[in-house]
Amino acid sequence: MSKLEAYKRADAPLPETYRAWWVYGAGLENVGRDGKPVEKTLRPPQDNEVLVRVDALGLCLSDMKIIAQGSAHPRLRGRDLSTDPTVLGHECACTLVAAGAQWKDKFFPGQRFIVQADIYYKGVNDAFGYMIPGGLGEFSYLDHRALDGDEGCYLLPVQPHVGYSQAALAEPWACVEMSYSVEDRVIPKPGGQMLIVSTNPNAWAGRYPHARFVKHGEDLPEGGGWDDIIIENPTPALLERCAEQLNIGGCVFLIGDPVEDGYVSLDVGAVHYQNKRYYGGISMEDIAARCRRQDLLPGGASLFIGAGGPMGQMHVQRAIEKQNTSSRVVATDLDRGRLNHIERRFGSLARQRGVEFITLCPADFASPEAYDQKVRELGGPGGYDDVCVLVPVPALVRQAIDLAGNHALANLFAGIPTGTRAQVLLSRLCKGVKMVGTSGSRISDLRRILSLVEAGELDTNRSVAAIGGLEAAHDGLRAVKEARFPGKTVIYPQISGLPLMTLEEVAVRFPSVGAKMSAEGSWTVEAEAQLLEELLP
Repeated sequence: MSKLEAYKRADAPLPETYRAWWVYGAGLENVGRDGKPVEKTLRPPQDNEVLVRVDALGLCLSDMKIIAQGSAHPRLRGRDLSTDPTVLGHECACTLVAAGAQWKDKFFPGQRFIVQADIYYKGVNDAFGYMIPGGLGEFSYLDHRALDGDEGCYLLPVQPHVGYSQAALAEPWACVEMSYSVEDRVIPKPGGQMLIVSTNPNAWAGRYPHARFVKHGEDLPEGGGWDDIIIENPTPALLERCAEQLNIGGCVFLIGDPVEDGYVSLDVGAVHYQNKRYYGGISMEDIAARCRRQDLLPGGASLFIGAGGPMGQMHVQRAIEKQNTSSRVVATDLDRGRLNHIERRFGSLARQRGVEFITLCPADFASPEAYDQKVRELGGPGGYDDVCVLVPVPALVRQAIDLAGNHALANLFAGIPTGTRAQVLLSRLCKGVKMVGTSGSRISDLRRILSLVEAGELDTNRSVAAIGGLEAAHDGLRAVKEARFPGKTVIYPQISGLPLMTLEEVAVRFPSVGAKMSAEGSWTVEAEAQLLEELLP
């Protein structure tokens, strides 16, 4: 039996101790002790627990947010990490090695899983890698919250042919998937609080008798608290005032053309984190019909602004790889090296799919004006059908809306903090440009991604840029903070002594592993298997 076959059986005697990167406070210096993982006793699982071996773990920028904020991180709910530490890591592929008495009839050694990060038990979110110690270690414990939570079991079974890295990276991919599948409310909230600003309020009274009506030019009611606001023929100043009175999850319906165009200052962070929406059309029926689109327009032109990072690359890959996708995909970034990496990874895939794939960097052009003109030109005379903002910069949100065509989707995927304002052209909103934003993912999104991976319709391994063993995780987290690599970093906790390495470095140091990477230099299931066969203890 090969080393890897024995590893997959997961029936070897368990060690007496295990190592993990416990977090004791804010700052990288408080991850582990003296820059090393912490060794603890590996106890048997309690009756309501299972013990899993962590096979692969993706590092995430969200991990760095915990490191930056320490105990002040909102998901830790005031937990004092100095006395009650946690373990980072929610992009986790694992194998069950032992089950407590309560679960012995359901869970067995050798079963493979990925973990849904957002775990809800009795309505409380105890996220894995936050309140529940995560996967940045050799082993991890999961209890009844994850095994019998509000949505059932938060461990999703993985088929044997799927690679460990492939499985682990289903979690960040689920966040991408959710941004294209969230079902926004595009009609007024039943029984909600509604404000209508119109030149002729009587025209609306029969349809919305419960609404508060204001004529153009009159002062808005004090206090606000509106679930829905309908504005006929808006102005920038009027929309700004109304937006300040919108509830979380509220919608503004812009009817008709603006009587005065211009840029309006909107809290675009609230689009991402508070689900506030702005819809435009010639009527409420027009908005309800046209603003339901969630995904990329088949045959359309899509633009990905700031696409060079790990999540940006996932958006680009998805746009190229999915069925019924854009016919033209344009990716921009300030770093030509990152764009070259994307071209190497996805250029041949785009040609196979019949997708025109173009990357643009400002440094490629003689002037900023020439660059801007080229970006606009590739959107066609009507503008882009889909625009995705992948860097939390307000100026890029303004650019995205400027470049969007009528009834386009503008995916504000970057985590722009609530309260961040951007200048948005009012006439583009009135023409139906729909700004959307999401945070995290649902278990249904994770199931969807895992099913695509298992069916061979999505290769999450294309996202990998660097790998390392357990000790390399500290350096890996610093690399995430510094945006050192153009793709994801994957840690193999069961491998000791493997430093943080790019895939190009891996191919040089381990030629037998490099020989099993793809022609484009991507990580593969076969390359991973060879690495584990050579380096597992």
